[in-house]
Amino acid sequence: MTNILFVSCYSTDINNSASIELIYYINLLAKSGKFKIHLLTLDFPKNSIYYDQNLDKLVDKRIIIHRVQGGKLLNKLLPKRSPVKGNASKSSSIKTLIKIKNKVIVIDPYTSWVNKAYTYFKDNLMDVNFQIVFGMHEPPSSLICAYKIKNIMFRINKDVRLVSYFSDPYCDEISRRSRGILVRGINKRIEENIIRYSDKMLFVAESNLRKYKSKYNLDNDKIGLIHRGFDRDLYNRARDNYPVEFDRNRINILHAGDIVKGVRNVREFVYALDLIKNRDNNLFSDLNINFFGNINDDEQSKLIQERDHIKNNFRISYKDVLSFIINADILIIFGNKEFDQIPAKVYDYMGSNGYIFVILESYDDPLYNLVKDIEGVYCSLNSSEDIANVLYCIVRDFSRDRNFNRDMFSNDMILNRMLKFLDIQ
Repeated sequence: MTNILFVSCYSTDINNSASIELIYYINLLAKSGKFKIHLLTLDFPKNSIYYDQNLDKLVDKRIIIHRVQGGKLLNKLLPKRSPVKGNASKSSSIKTLIKIKNKVIVIDPYTSWVNKAYTYFKDNLMDVNFQIVFGMHEPPSSLICAYKIKNIMFRINKDVRLVSYFSDPYCDEISRRSRGILVRGINKRIEENIIRYSDKMLFVAESNLRKYKSKYNLDNDKIGLIHRGFDRDLYNRARDNYPVEFDRNRINILHAGDIVKGVRNVREFVYALDLIKNRDNNLFSDLNINFFGNINDDEQSKLIQERDHIKNNFRISYKDVLSFIINADILIIFGNKEFDQIPAKVYDYMGSNGYIFVILESYDDPLYNLVKDIEGVYCSLNSSEDIANVLYCIVRDFSRDRNFNRDMFSNDMILNRMLKFLDIQ
């Protein structure tokens, strides 16, 4: 059995796409019976808005989790739960700290965790014969911690391998490109270290893989393309929990995920609904539209709140989100304005039997290449006329008797690809 150490600041009890991704991968490998999995992660504060105590219940019991404190400053910077359900509470002083952090921080807010986790490893895990150290990209501090651990292990175990997982770019990520020249230079050196010490690298988007391959002249046998799948058993259990927010006599449309300013644009979708309402009110009255997730953009939030036909709900637990996804009729996903990252919510959608409507900023988006040949997926550019026309097509073709084959996204298929990449028989 192969010992593998996953390193991730984002833990198995916070509800974001990177954490869900982590849980799927470690569960997949643990259940294969070929690996003994350890996870080195952050002890996330329970009053964080992202904390989801039910997520830990999804983690396979065979996985050993090591939680390390991040420090007082990090705990201050993380958005906290408000007394008003669903709202993130930030005092003016914390907002000021975050603004300063966004301007001057070199890596990410979790940098303070790296040395603490590294020390924990030296004190508690050096005796474990890990064959693979697996560093998750989100946030990049995880990758830094992973290559530091690999380097100290290499002194006593020359066979240890470092796998670095890039869900999106590091230095070329939009927030890092806008920082000062000194900070960009430091980040460039850190990225070069990650590449140099990595034995293999996994990428989610093909465009990102090509950029790194060209930039660092990487050999084909060192790089691979992977994405997470869906757990069929988990989805079958979620099916029976039909949401009270849905209506079996209407067409239930769902958008699940955060809307971040400068990354996702939902304005044209809202205007498309206005067009449909004006042109065909009978059809429009059949639509039941729900948004779930935080909207970190005052303008877009106000736009949605002004429409009483869109129910804007706050972030909910992953378990509850699955019940909405598996029972929705039409699932909406917006492509990112930065094309090197694929919104991870699309993998959750693939476990459903609903129509999937992908709204893109451009057909150059790698999300389009991922979904264009999948049954039950419709694509549109992000303009109100295009969105309205495609939505008409979906509603015209709508049937609850459909049966879409999306087995290529099942966990079984992803496990086979992962084992082949890791050279595990």
